Amino acid sequence: MIGRDVIYKGRVQGVGFRWTTNDLAKTYNVVGTVENREDGTVFLSVEGNLQEVEVFMNAIAGRMAGNIKDIIIHERVSSGAYNGFHVLY
Repeated sequence: MIGRDVIYKGRVQGVGFRWTTNDLAKTYNVVGTVENREDGTVFLSVEGNLQEVEVFMNAIAGRMAGNIKDIIIHERVSSGAYNGFHVLY
């Protein structure tokens, strides 16, 4: 199991980014959270096996390609703290 903390930059708020991410998470074996940040970015914390996380993140990038200008990824050890995937407010 791996963990990734991801910051998406661009026109990523007010365009359904969190809800798209939440819907995509239902089709992959991943857990975590997604939330808007005050600085206009979207923050994703995701955990799962490497292949599932990679495919999930590729799906997000594909679906929201017109809105994402930059992605910052921080690899980390899986915390095991999540039970499901949730949109935070």
